[in-house]
Amino acid sequence: MPDRQQPLHIFAGLAKAIDWYDVSLQSILRKFELTSVNRTQSMILVHIARSVKRPSEIAREMGTTRQNIHAMASHLIENHIIKQVSDPCDGRAKQYEFSDDALELRDAVLHILSHLDRVLAARVGEEAVQALHKAFSVDWGPYVTDAEQEIMGSE
Repeated sequence: MPDRQQPLHIFAGLAKAIDWYDVSLQSILRKFELTSVNRTQSMILVHIARSVKRPSEIAREMGTTRQNIHAMASHLIENHIIKQVSDPCDGRAKQYEFSDDALELRDAVLHILSHLDRVLAARVGEEAVQALHKAFSVDWGPYVTDAEQEIMGSE
């Protein structure tokens, strides 16, 4: 009989890690009276910082629709955190980039994330953080959308 807790450990650990980083980041931003955003907006900003700028690409990576990305990005645009510009590779398409008003915020977020990395390394060990970095840096391949019937317990 398979250990039903084992699959939960990795998935729950990933969710807990995202919570830890995002709650810590947003708390520090509020402490310094810098703009904080909700989790989905935070994820959009992470994608833009990683140079994934087209709404359709962000939506694909986040597993949602382009319309949802536009809706969540509208708050970021209204608050001058990001702006929508023409895609230099395709004049018909739009993409997001950080607004000039938000460059200080972007730099602050990068400093905070570096600080959180150091705190995490102090808490769980440098080797564990390096292992996470290695695991998250490799290509995991395409999404798994199909499985053998045996996985569902009809062995």
